[in-house]
Amino acid sequence: MVGRRLPHYAAAGAEEVANRLAALFDVVVAAADENHLDGALAYADQIAAQRQQSGHGLGELQLAINALEEQLWHTVMEDAPVDAQGFALGMVSTILGAIKDRLACEYVSRAAGQPTHTLRIDELFRGTAAGQL
Repeated sequence: MVGRRLPHYAAAGAEEVANRLAALFDVVVAAADENHLDGALAYADQIAAQRQQSGHGLGELQLAINALEEQLWHTVMEDAPVDAQGFALGMVSTILGAIKDRLACEYVSRAAGQPTHTLRIDELFRGTAAGQL
């Protein structure tokens, strides 16, 4: 079933997929440690360009990130103290949500040949109307 939904990842092989997920995991950890999304968003731009050029569908990319998010949720629930789980889950979801959004926008922008718009999470959380790029 996964091979059908993620054909390029199935073709890449388990070791390559593990390397890609480890790299994404490192990006998420760095964003959480630094409390900053710039590196994660730059990584999303890079992945969008690379995967689009190699024929990956956007849905395939999103499913791969969702798989990592699910694993991170399980890890947090197993390893983090109960009083830290809410914050940790919020961080994981926020960082990966920003990556997925940026990845989608960059992928679609490249396909359409023109920029797309996205929400500015930093502005959105400030409660301003300027939350859109």
